[in-house]
Amino acid sequence: MFQITYTMTSQDYAAMTRALTRRPLPRSILTLALWLFSVWCLIVLFTDTYDPLVMARGIFASASSVLISAAVFVAIAVFSIFSHWFAWAIAFLYYRQLASAGATITMKMSEAVVEASSTVADTKAPWSTVKRVLRERDYLFLAISKREAFILPRRSFGPEAGFDAACRYAEVRVGKEVRGG
Repeated sequence: MFQITYTMTSQDYAAMTRALTRRPLPRSILTLALWLFSVWCLIVLFTDTYDPLVMARGIFASASSVLISAAVFVAIAVFSIFSHWFAWAIAFLYYRQLASAGATITMKMSEAVVEASSTVADTKAPWSTVKRVLRERDYLFLAISKREAFILPRRSFGPEAGFDAACRYAEVRVGKEVRGG
């Protein structure tokens, strides 16, 4: 069994948000391709031009349209590939609205459940609710949905070995639940 206590900070919440929204690079590139295809479809819809070469000649006809097109392309590319950093930044703005902002939280990982208790709420979740274990340099996240996770900061474990052992413990527990045992 592992037990830690920490005070929730905006950095904790933002790190969780970034970890949960990060996608593999191939998926981000696919998202970029879909955005570009959507733009192409809009151009087709409004101009009845299907040929990409004709579209390119129309875009490069004036300097202002080149700049606008380049800016749109760069914005779409940056947002598609680095969307988790945008979510990270927005999380700092949203943090103050959380009931658990600034709360002291005690996390326990036992054989059967993950428990979180604070002045705000008490939660017990069986390991089967943990969808994945995300280990980062300063955090261990036990994701229970696409937007929520139990946060276990490295700073609350004391010696380095405690954090590593907790990560292995969680990975084994989630692995057992996934395999059905």
